[in-house]
Amino acid sequence: MSYVPDWLSWENCKAFANSAFMTSLVGALAGAYAGAKGAQRIAERSKDREQLLTQIRATNSAIMVGVSTCNAALAVKKQHVLPMYGDFVQAKAALQKFKQQRVTGQVQGRAEYKFLADLRIFPPPVTPIEILRDLVFQKISAYGRPLALVSVLEQSLRGLEEVIAKRDRLILRFASGAIPADELHYYYFGLPLPTGDTNQEYPDVVEGIHSYMGDVVFFSALLCADLMAHGAIIHAAFTERYGKRAPRVSTADFSGPRQSSLIPLDSQYSDWLKGFAEQDDAKAKGNEK
Repeated sequence: MSYVPDWLSWENCKAFANSAFMTSLVGALAGAYAGAKGAQRIAERSKDREQLLTQIRATNSAIMVGVSTCNAALAVKKQHVLPMYGDFVQAKAALQKFKQQRVTGQVQGRAEYKFLADLRIFPPPVTPIEILRDLVFQKISAYGRPLALVSVLEQSLRGLEEVIAKRDRLILRFASGAIPADELHYYYFGLPLPTGDTNQEYPDVVEGIHSYMGDVVFFSALLCADLMAHGAIIHAAFTERYGKRAPRVSTADFSGPRQSSLIPLDSQYSDWLKGFAEQDDAKAKGNEK
């Protein structure tokens, strides 16, 4: 038979458990645990609040950089690209009309078509695309179309820079006299040369500049709209959890450029937009299951 010391007897243990010391100890431990959990919840709540505020601030920064990008592109388009493209189209149409009038006899003899070549150069828009890419990809929680918009916007800017640089090189070639003045129109309009060859470089870069510039304007304006929508979601989440102390989400108003047709219509990018509409539909159907 084993020996149990008197101090370990059931009666003594029971008395110790019910003692004031043990009651105070258990209460203190419970209070410490509750305090630790409460502090943890406060810390987590504070962290969540700061994360939402950081998201709103970063989104506002991205919107402002997007606005700067779009405005820079709009300025170059209005001041340089549209006049260049419009003059080129009109001059080419006038040439076609002149040739038709010669065929019909409205223009007699061997009169030559005279035109004023637009040999003015201009720089591409200066945009902070690297900052915009870092903000959207690294600083905010946007996903899906905004990420794709930054990528396609960057590609469009690079393409625009390349075709503008190529036009500059062609203009230097034209101005250097390397091409005889009486043959300039063949190269300028991409007409068949007397040799039978055709050089389409200049018409192609004119079309390329016009097309890429439209892409930059459209995608940067759409990105601003998507970022504003993302900021509104984060702002609503903050307001629901913590009240009305969140910074306002920045806004961009491109109604003026839209009314003046400086920003292309959505219908011109229906295929690109359709891809994301189909993704949204598929996601919605998946959530319903």
